[in-house]
Amino acid sequence: MDYTEKGRISFVIVARDEPPQLLEATVEGVLRASASHAREIVVVDDGSRIPALLSQADVRLVRNPEPMGTARARRYGASLGSGQVLVSMDAHMHFAPDWLDRMLAHVESGALLCATWWDYELTRPLCWGADFVWCGERNYPAGRSPGFSFRHRTKHPGVGAAEVPMLIGACYMMLRSSYERVGGFSPFFRTWGKLEQDLSLRAWLIGLEIKCVTDAHVGHFNRSRHPYPVRWQDVEFNQAAIARTTFDEPLAQAFEELLQPLPSDVQTWLTKVDFRSYRQWIHSHRRMSDAEFLHRFLPDAPECLRRAANSEKRIAPSSDR
Repeated sequence: MDYTEKGRISFVIVARDEPPQLLEATVEGVLRASASHAREIVVVDDGSRIPALLSQADVRLVRNPEPMGTARARRYGASLGSGQVLVSMDAHMHFAPDWLDRMLAHVESGALLCATWWDYELTRPLCWGADFVWCGERNYPAGRSPGFSFRHRTKHPGVGAAEVPMLIGACYMMLRSSYERVGGFSPFFRTWGKLEQDLSLRAWLIGLEIKCVTDAHVGHFNRSRHPYPVRWQDVEFNQAAIARTTFDEPLAQAFEELLQPLPSDVQTWLTKVDFRSYRQWIHSHRRMSDAEFLHRFLPDAPECLRRAANSEKRIAPSSDR
């Protein structure tokens, strides 16, 4: 499918301290795949210690003097593009030759799409999207904090675009109209963590689907060192931000109670953020109830969450957060 007549495809690549050869290979892969389409490619250098350099004439490279973090850097990059179709990805990807057309075949559905996550060499698939799971433990050494987590879907779901609960794999495609309707990548998130849970949750609540395009093969390089200095306080803030922006008041309160005791830094940060207008936008577009979301995607949620969801009235959201 050719989108030349309908508008460009906007590719947004976020890079931070990316090895130059990996970034170059990712950009070259996008250029090859999109050669027959109207396109624009935006690379956001999110405060790399050594600024990224690219020689391709068809690529716009912008640099954040200080890192915004993954969600806000993706949001910034998306704001610089104008294409009808938005593709957001990491800077260390390897693509099968037909990956782009495989995904474009399904984008008109309005769903948020992810490619199948393969190893970088494209020798074996790793997962087809993910499931929401609940973590009730705060154990930083073991890599756990309370709230939403995920479990990879490792069983092939069938050909075409298969419905999955959660995006995962760092290569996402959606119509610009779907991106705007869902509220985009979070404007509040700190550094890293919970991006897929947040975006997928909001998509379901406002009536959009999540699908994995099972025959679109995209490899992801597994870096030995995380490009961001990830702190658990940032992850926990992001989780609290999800509760304060997405759910109706009964579930939002019950959800946040299960996150207690929040680190003192998180409590301080939360007092300084006004979530109200963003929360109002999300709730004005909602089509799915909290109870339905938990029933479909988190059936093993703690009992207190299920009770709170079942008590909701679906009235206008509170403006006190």
